[in-house]
Amino acid sequence: MWIADLPFGVMVAGLDTSETPQGGRHSTISESGNENPKEAAAYYANAGRQVLSSHCAMVGLLARKYLEVHYPRWPHWALGALHAGFLHDLGKLDPAFQAQLLTAEPPNTLAGPRIHELSWALTHLAFEPAKVRKLLPSTLPWHVIQYAVFWRQTSTSGPREQKRFANLEQLCKRAGDWTQSFQPTLAVLLADIRSKTGFPVFEVEPRPRPVGNVETPLFRQEQKRTSDEILADPTKKPPQESMDTAIRTGLNFANRMVSAMSTLELEEAVRAWSKSKFLPDLVIERERDDYTTVPLEHTFTQPLST
Repeated sequence: MWIADLPFGVMVAGLDTSETPQGGRHSTISESGNENPKEAAAYYANAGRQVLSSHCAMVGLLARKYLEVHYPRWPHWALGALHAGFLHDLGKLDPAFQAQLLTAEPPNTLAGPRIHELSWALTHLAFEPAKVRKLLPSTLPWHVIQYAVFWRQTSTSGPREQKRFANLEQLCKRAGDWTQSFQPTLAVLLADIRSKTGFPVFEVEPRPRPVGNVETPLFRQEQKRTSDEILADPTKKPPQESMDTAIRTGLNFANRMVSAMSTLELEEAVRAWSKSKFLPDLVIERERDDYTTVPLEHTFTQPLST
């Protein structure tokens, strides 16, 4: 069925994707005997139990605001940051990650694909590029959004810049069978994001796309000269590297800001946007790494990138 009121829909056959009160899912068995993803335990973004759809929605909204404030001459950059925020944590739908949140052990980031790697993989498996491009201005390439998703939590120097997988096929093999059965839960997540923000979302293909050996992206060093010189001159067209840097910077800032919110603060921020289009000020008052923070009384942290 097509999700009602989505301008360009999310299609998953036979799936009821109406929003749950907390943006999560419950568990029932449909007439066909299959579990309905709308009816299962909520998906969380981190050990703080932020609802995943609320987290992604607010990261997208604040990343957009960041670009609007700092790069007002290029509104399509803000649109890229919005979608990158919506998509940046798709990989947290992975059952293995959700199970990890129930433990008190630090996550083993070397055991399999990291969240940003899985999220990047789903941007290839779930969405048809030709359809996506029709919904984006010609000045905003789809691969720029994908790049921001892949490198969102990586510093500009050090070993974390190195690619852990040469291509998408390697990544999916390491991730397991889940990468072939994500469509229903992803459709629910995007529907929740659409409901909470009022912005359209991309259409999920009914089956994983056969993408072949798509190479994982190389890290592109930022060009500080473009930020200081070219961006300051409205007569010059900024190179794509500037767009990459700006969107990734806004995404990282928004993710850090949202991850530091309590669950109550996040849900109140989502409601304030839904009711009056109000967003909090762009201020990070405290830090928490939502990828490596684990539940209960144990906290495992790593340096946050800027």
